[in-house]
Amino acid sequence: MTRSDIIGSSVREPDRQRPTSLLVALDDPDGLQRLRDVFAARDLVVTTASSLAEARSLLEGNEDFDVVVTAWDTSHTLGGELYRWALKQRVDLRGMFVFLVDEPAPELDRVVAGRCVSLRPEETEELVRVVEATAARRARLDELDSGDVAWLDVDRPGLLLVDDEPELLAVMSTLLGELGFIVSTSESGHGAMELLEAGDFDVIVVDWYMPDGSGADVYRWILTNRPWLLDRLVFLTGGDSRDAAKVAQGAMIIPKGQDSDSLVTLLVQIARKTRAAG
Repeated sequence: MTRSDIIGSSVREPDRQRPTSLLVALDDPDGLQRLRDVFAARDLVVTTASSLAEARSLLEGNEDFDVVVTAWDTSHTLGGELYRWALKQRVDLRGMFVFLVDEPAPELDRVVAGRCVSLRPEETEELVRVVEATAARRARLDELDSGDVAWLDVDRPGLLLVDDEPELLAVMSTLLGELGFIVSTSESGHGAMELLEAGDFDVIVVDWYMPDGSGADVYRWILTNRPWLLDRLVFLTGGDSRDAAKVAQGAMIIPKGQDSDSLVTLLVQIARKTRAAG
């Protein structure tokens, strides 16, 4: 992933009194200075770190960073180490990373699960745009955290999340839980069928490609046993979606790594529709 639609061009500017605050973590002194100059020229507040220990210390401190810019490719592992640490210690920042990538590390897409943006270091104009849009997204999440959660009913909707990648499952489960869903998870299609047999869910999100019961298996089971759940079903595909579209005709199919805001909006719409019908 060299670029992601996670940040759209129509993103609203952050509604905050203070300027956007960045942490730039890079083990290349020349690159670190260049990025400092680029961001400072746009009146962004920049704090720099040249090591994992320094970056962690800053994130553990009192300063509130809106965006973390760091490198994660085959030559620079600092970004990957920092991101994994954030998943455990600063989970609120996990969608606020922007990675600089020359040759993507093999595990980057798998670990970040489409929640972060990656760019080449020389794309400075695009980098500034993405940083500003990421900060705007953080501001919107802060608004939700402050109590503006009218988009969900007081009786929290139940969501079944199914994916065979444990890291992706954990990240998405945490995100959706923070946004108001009661999340149940399964790492297989067969496990999902057992959960569906036992109880009801307002929204069902299923990875299409899984070895132990695929999305196609789940779709066929629902079609046969719980056809009223078809309108609550969303499939995620990490590759070619034509197979899913052919088998699950008319189903909602979303590519992994697509705009996460759009996915959340879709899931909320399904939850509302389910509650209105029930």
